[in-house]
Amino acid sequence: MKSLVGRSFDITVLSEQKKKKTRFVILTVACILVCAAIFYLGFRWFLNRQYDSYQVERSVYVKNGNSMSYETYHDGIIRYGRDGVTAIDRKGNSIWGGSYEMANPRADTCGSSVVIADIGGDSLYVYRGEGTGTVFTVDYPIVQACISNQGVIAVLLEESSSNTIALYNPFNKAEALLAEIPTNVEDGYPVSVDLSPDGSSVVASYLNVTTGAAQSHVAFYNFSEVGKNANCLVGAHNYKETLISEVQFMGNSDVCLFGEKGFYLWSNMKRPEASAKQEFEETIQSAFIDEGHVGFLLKKDDAKNILRLYDKSGNNTLTTEVDASFTHIQIREDEILLNSTERCAIYRTNGVKKFSQDLKSTISYFFPSERKNYYFFVQDSKIKVIKLK
Repeated sequence: MKSLVGRSFDITVLSEQKKKKTRFVILTVACILVCAAIFYLGFRWFLNRQYDSYQVERSVYVKNGNSMSYETYHDGIIRYGRDGVTAIDRKGNSIWGGSYEMANPRADTCGSSVVIADIGGDSLYVYRGEGTGTVFTVDYPIVQACISNQGVIAVLLEESSSNTIALYNPFNKAEALLAEIPTNVEDGYPVSVDLSPDGSSVVASYLNVTTGAAQSHVAFYNFSEVGKNANCLVGAHNYKETLISEVQFMGNSDVCLFGEKGFYLWSNMKRPEASAKQEFEETIQSAFIDEGHVGFLLKKDDAKNILRLYDKSGNNTLTTEVDASFTHIQIREDEILLNSTERCAIYRTNGVKKFSQDLKSTISYFFPSERKNYYFFVQDSKIKVIKLK
């Protein structure tokens, strides 16, 4: 017969081991939760961190600054004028450049592709990430040109009796013309045209006065198998009580129409359908857009404007007051940049003011960079790469 004393001892040892194991599990779980909380709070702090100053990382001196125009491009900016274009990377280095002669150049960018069109003239230069651009000429004066990721361009041409939207592949000189869309009198006069990033769709807004009152006609064209009819037309809509002044793609399948009172969203460019709309009582000061957002500065009073942001489903995701002195606004990913000649500010799309400061010297442009917390100040004689601190 086994001793009961021994069995009692075994039970005591097992009980102590179980208590130690339980304490170890509790401590481990507690440590994991504390670490997770610290990581979460640190991540939130990083996302919502505010900055009160900046330092200039690099200054690049430029000539004829006040006669040049600038656009965001890839991970930097492009600088262009009547005699050429230069691409500048996020560190302020010139990465490529091209020469041409134009009376009235206008640029459009998509990814690493750039088109420079001579508005009122007949020439276009197309660049795809390098300075050896392709020159392309058309038969009629250019009204507007836009470009896709792969370099396909849509050009609005002004003919003597009507206008035409032409789709070109400038890198295939033998079969450059991909599609041609004539403007019908019933449609009206084309006001704004945009090309989807993949080059498969075009949306155009027309001003129509045939009824005696001005109204807008918006047409959707698709160049895939779905749109293989006479004019590639896959949808249209008349706006009788508002004028659509600008149209822009939000990715390949969504379009935003900007009106005098608000905006109108359409989706599915193979079979377009209206998805959302929003009209404002306040006066629209300016608008901005990217693939995931559309936003507006609305006039509140002489001192303040209202900044409103919407997603591509039309949901209001941000409403906040900002200073009324800002004259330019743009969005890049999760940041909204505002500036006037003497002041700039950055708001995150969650409403947190990341940065705001009066500037010591005037600027013409304020651009983002793909480098975190790095931005471009463009002045008449120099381009500055700045870092927030």
